[in-house]
Amino acid sequence: MTRIERNGSLYSENLPVIVIEGFRGTGKSAVLSKLDRMLDQVPHARLDVETNRHASAPEVLSAIAFDLSRKYPKYTLRFPRFIIGQLVMRLDLDLTDHSLACQNVEIALERYRNLDTVREVLADTAGSVLASMSGSVGVPINPPASLMRYIVTWLSRRAPNRQSSLGAYRDWYGHRDLGLRNDPVDVLVDLNRWATDPDEEYSRERVDELLWSAFLADLRSEFDLGRRAGERSLNCVVLLDNADTELGRRFLAQLVHARRERIVGEPDGADPLTVVATSRGTLLAEVPDADQVRVTPEDLRAGRAHHPDWSRYWWVGCRLPDLTEDEVGRAIADLGLLLGRHQRLTRIVYDLTAGHPASTSLVLDAIAKDTPGKWFEPAAILDRRGQQAPTTAEQMLDRLLEGTSDAALCDLVTCAPARRRGQALALAGREHLLVHSPAAYAETIDPLLWPPEESAGLSVLRRLLTRRLAERTGTDEPGWSEVHAQLRHICQAEDDEAGVLYHALADGEVGFVAAHLHRRLTELPCAGWYELITSVAAAPRLPRTGGAPVDEVRTLVTSARMEPEVVPVGRLLAALHVAADPFTDSRRGDVHLQIADDWADVGRLRPGGPHATFLEAARHHRREAEWWD
Repeated sequence: MTRIERNGSLYSENLPVIVIEGFRGTGKSAVLSKLDRMLDQVPHARLDVETNRHASAPEVLSAIAFDLSRKYPKYTLRFPRFIIGQLVMRLDLDLTDHSLACQNVEIALERYRNLDTVREVLADTAGSVLASMSGSVGVPINPPASLMRYIVTWLSRRAPNRQSSLGAYRDWYGHRDLGLRNDPVDVLVDLNRWATDPDEEYSRERVDELLWSAFLADLRSEFDLGRRAGERSLNCVVLLDNADTELGRRFLAQLVHARRERIVGEPDGADPLTVVATSRGTLLAEVPDADQVRVTPEDLRAGRAHHPDWSRYWWVGCRLPDLTEDEVGRAIADLGLLLGRHQRLTRIVYDLTAGHPASTSLVLDAIAKDTPGKWFEPAAILDRRGQQAPTTAEQMLDRLLEGTSDAALCDLVTCAPARRRGQALALAGREHLLVHSPAAYAETIDPLLWPPEESAGLSVLRRLLTRRLAERTGTDEPGWSEVHAQLRHICQAEDDEAGVLYHALADGEVGFVAAHLHRRLTELPCAGWYELITSVAAAPRLPRTGGAPVDEVRTLVTSARMEPEVVPVGRLLAALHVAADPFTDSRRGDVHLQIADDWADVGRLRPGGPHATFLEAARHHRREAEWWD
């Protein structure tokens, strides 16, 4: 956002739109909040696009212009060209008589000459958007709907003064800084015509395009005016949160279009505007690779020195990382808990949250308020409830699903156990299972469960939703067994062997799954069989009934009633199933030792003896057991 000095003057550079990406709860909004606090001496505006998803681009531009026009030590920005467009759009013109319409536009602009009332005009044309923006307290943001009529009436009582009228800026609409030779009043009459038909896509595009160009032209002009123009070393800044909506995509696409159009005619005519938007990953999905560059947070912190060619691109994407296990461990150490070994708690928290920042913070907060005893039980941490407060798990879901309706939550719980997107879509096609129709599913549920990229937040969301499915007891919603049975049938139709076994194990059929795996032990290569059993063992399971994890393994094996030759495979499957569950408590050492022994036993069932894959798996679990002593 820093302007460059050349020949004793300051110039803005062509900067791409910066998009901060991440799943819900990864800290995207926190980044904007930090920027917002740092920019107290620079014109800036912050807007949550999702909150204003039903607004129009002109309303958003008016709200942004309103905030940028606040008084700052080195900046006083006005938007006369943009105001002309907003005024003309609202004139009641007789569009059947072009000559009369042009005359009325001229009269309106000639009479309007008090630029000090610009902020009131912007407030009126911003609609309800301005009320939701950061920093707008104490400003007349809800003027009467008839404010425009009052202003025009007031002006009509005074004699025209050409030197101070907005008509001095109307000529821009003829050339638009692009060397065009249009009649400016004809263009403004066209703008009024387009504005009277906002439902027509062509009209809406033309309005957005023209007002964006006027807005940027005002910024370029205003930055060069005033006695302190030479001190304006920073661009003004717009911060857009949750820009994945149709409005956000449209709004930013029009900005890039206006910049493209401008740079063709005048490569050095960059606008003094830095835009930072947040996205859950869909905003740049349809942007051509040639128009965007991917960078790391470290690149952004270091500035342009690492990327001197950023000006070649229109978009910069930066994905926020999840926490590493070491970072989670450091956060636990900072709590100052009187625990013998932090590493077990670190592993428990990391397994539970996968490093998702918001979820990790909530879990650590619960631990700090209720320090665990000798061993740590994830379920107890998730179910912790403060005075008249939701549980930790409920708070985590609130962060991950902010703004989601109860009906959508119900369908999310039903679809969460699906291993693949296609299988979830097939489940949604069975209308008796969902509240929403398949069409509504595609719009509301699918983007939440199947975003462009996997992330820790998505893993946590699926775990918590699957846990909710296990808690269902009523008959009016599909329960655990019904959902997994339906997904099992879908997997059978797709010839998805791992999927069939996965959902069968989730439904408690240890004996069936073990028998199938025993048969496949001599049919598959060792590496293939290892991959099959580990993917199947990752299936979710119903909450345990108590006792140490190794006792749970024994109970699963005993209740399965397997043939003697199948028992080693069944015992390995049950132990892997318990160990893979992020809700298993910290008494896991014996389970990992059991797994190591079982890998050796299963290896002897194959012709030719143990395989290197099985031997390495056994060594891995012996090392894991050391963590849980």
